[in-house]
Amino acid sequence: MPEGNLSEAAERLLAAAMRLFAEKGYERTTVGEIQEAAGLTFGSGALYKHFPSKQAVLAEGVERFVESARSERRMLESLAEEPSSDTLKAMARQAMSAFDRDRDALRIVWRDLERFPELQAKVRTERIRATFDDFSAWLGQQADLGLLQPHDSQAVSAVALGSLAFFQILKFLMHDTPAGITEERFVDAWTQLLRGALS
Repeated sequence: MPEGNLSEAAERLLAAAMRLFAEKGYERTTVGEIQEAAGLTFGSGALYKHFPSKQAVLAEGVERFVESARSERRMLESLAEEPSSDTLKAMARQAMSAFDRDRDALRIVWRDLERFPELQAKVRTERIRATFDDFSAWLGQQADLGLLQPHDSQAVSAVALGSLAFFQILKFLMHDTPAGITEERFVDAWTQLLRGALS
C-alpha cells in the first residue's frame, strides 16, 4: 500500500493490522495483537496515539486499497493511442499484479466489510465500479477514434475485467487456476481474444 502522511509507527500499525485482519478476521483481531505485531508492547495502548479506534485503522487500510486502484487507472490516460496487443497485455498484467499486491485487502473486503456498509460502498463504487467504468470509457474512446470496431464497451469491460478477477479469485480461494493453466498463458489468451474480437 502506498505510504500516506502517517508516522513510521502508524504505518507499522496499519501494515500489521491489515495482515492480521486478513489472517484472522477483523472481529477476532485485538488491538493488543496489532500493537505486538507492529513491534510495540501488547497492552500499551500505542495504537490510540495514532488512530482513534481499530475501525479507523480498517478505514485507512480500505482507503489505501481504493487509492492504489485510482493511481493505476490513471495509466489509461498515458497509454499509446492504438490498443495494441502489447498495450492490452500490459493492462492484464497490471490487473493481475494488483490482485497479488492487494491480497490481504481483498480478503478483508470479501469477508469483513458487510458490517461496515460505508466502507463496503466505498470499495464497490470507488474501486470496483470505477475500474470497470474507466476501462469501458477507454474502450469507447478507442472505438470513437476508429482504432477498435464499434462495440458495447460497458459489456466488454465487464467480461474482460470479470474474467481477470475470476482467475485470481479461484487462485486465492481454491489455490488453483481455471484448467490449471499458468497466469502467463491466461494473459496471452485474454489478450488474443480481446484484440481479435475488437479489431
